[in-house]
Amino acid sequence: MLAARILFGFAVVAATPLSAIAQDASSSPQKVTVAPVQTIEAANKARYVGRVEATKTVAIVSRVEGYLTERKFTEGGFVKKGDLLYVVEKDLYQASVDQAKATQEGAKAALTNSQIELERQRQLLAKGDVSQAVYDSAKATMSGDQANVDEAQANLDTATINLGYTDIYSPIDGRITKTNVNVGNLVDSNTGTMATVTSVNPIYVSFYMGEKDLIEDREAGLVRNDTSTLLVDLGLADGSKYPSTGKITYVGTSIDEGSDTVEMRATFDNPKNLLIPGQFVNVSVQDANPPKISAIPQSAIQLDAKGHYVYIVGADNKAQRQDIKLGKQAGPLWEVKSGLKQGEKVIVQGLQKVQPGMAVDPIEATK
Repeated sequence: MLAARILFGFAVVAATPLSAIAQDASSSPQKVTVAPVQTIEAANKARYVGRVEATKTVAIVSRVEGYLTERKFTEGGFVKKGDLLYVVEKDLYQASVDQAKATQEGAKAALTNSQIELERQRQLLAKGDVSQAVYDSAKATMSGDQANVDEAQANLDTATINLGYTDIYSPIDGRITKTNVNVGNLVDSNTGTMATVTSVNPIYVSFYMGEKDLIEDREAGLVRNDTSTLLVDLGLADGSKYPSTGKITYVGTSIDEGSDTVEMRATFDNPKNLLIPGQFVNVSVQDANPPKISAIPQSAIQLDAKGHYVYIVGADNKAQRQDIKLGKQAGPLWEVKSGLKQGEKVIVQGLQKVQPGMAVDPIEATK
């Protein structure tokens, strides 16, 4: 490079050495892009495959023998607790009730007579007109008649109960399957399941959590012996998200040795019957109140034999190496467990030429 100066009226051109030019260039601060250490909510989210299960499933069976005379429900429809489902012929059972009532009335009449006789014998005994043995016999007769009344009442109760069994009601709210027995068929307790009622609101979703995840969540206080503060979201087969969030209501009592997992069960409201027992769903589990953590972009992280580190830019705009300890990944960011403070700026671009103590020209990364 040539430089000119005036000497004795003449222009004198002098050459600047190339080494000096290189030295000036090397002393220019290195342009780098920096990003601050951020505070974000910890991404404590895990995904599993779950299966929908009914909270209650009841098999409808006949408790008495007889011909089926009526079916009162729509197959696949909803039934309420107490809805009449089936009717078994009543004639024989009504006749048994009538007979038991008649027997009871006869027993009551006999008891009334024996009570009157016992009172008469008591008065005669007091006057000395009859012996103690006569009185005791009357008393025994009255006791026998009382037993006959009690037996008649029991038989009437049994007959009434059996008559009641001819009307078969739903024991729960839910959906009912198709019938396995049609009107006109003879049914009894050996017939088996006539239909099944399955509760659908609320409904369960069971999934299996890995042993490692379970340990971490227990240590964080998110899972206890019988419940959990974790929130559960569901993804449906069409890719949509189920509108309600569930809560874990059951934590398994043992680890499955074959898969090293523990069964978890969440309960969901299901007013529109979107969840059907047996259905597979995608389960997403996350902390309801995630803690705050420090995080930096992945592009800032370097690795060598000593471990992970970053370059930070100090107040004097010089690069400084800082060793760090990483936690979990949170999207494009990584959790930093130690080594950095809130507000410190790490270099995310231009790291190739950066050396410890080098002067840099930091530019804030655009969001």
